[in-house]
Order: sequence, then structure tokens, then C-alpha cells
Amino acid sequence: MSTSTSMTVMKTTLREEATIPKLAIQSFSDAFEHAIQSEQQVVYAEDFKLIAVQQGQKVIVKDLSKAYVVPQLKRSVLKRKNKQEVMA
Repeated sequence: MSTSTSMTVMKTTLREEATIPKLAIQSFSDAFEHAIQSEQQVVYAEDFKLIAVQQGQKVIVKDLSKAYVVPQLKRSVLKRKNKQEVMA
């Protein structure tokens, strides 16, 4: 089975483009609130805990506090080599 996806190029102004992230966050928030109010189970992470909500009842599924780690930063600094110009 073959599926194809087509992309539509949208022309936007800078002001419209700047509002896209805000609209995306608002849309996600609205969808999340709608899902929480439904009868379906919703699972999300909050305060280092995996929480399942179904019909308004919250159940802690798992403690995620040990899953979060602070990445160790390398002490070395990457340096670029200077390009030498060749005079002809």
C-alpha cells in the first residue's frame, strides 16, 4: 500500500508567523482539557510522576524522579581551524 503526503506552502506575514507557537500551545492545551474531561484514559508526566487520569480520578502510575538526569558537560572547548588564504 502506497501513501503519499503533500505539503502546502503557506505564505504568512512575520506577525502571523510569530503567533504560530502561541496558537500551537493554546490548541494543545484545549485538546488536553478536552481529553481530561472525556471518559478515555489520559497519561501525562507531572512533578516527576507519571499520572493516569480516567473519569476525573488521578492515579500515580510510576515515579519518574530517577529518570531525569543532569547531563555532564565536556570540559573541552571545540575550536575551529583558521583557514589560510592562498595568494596567487
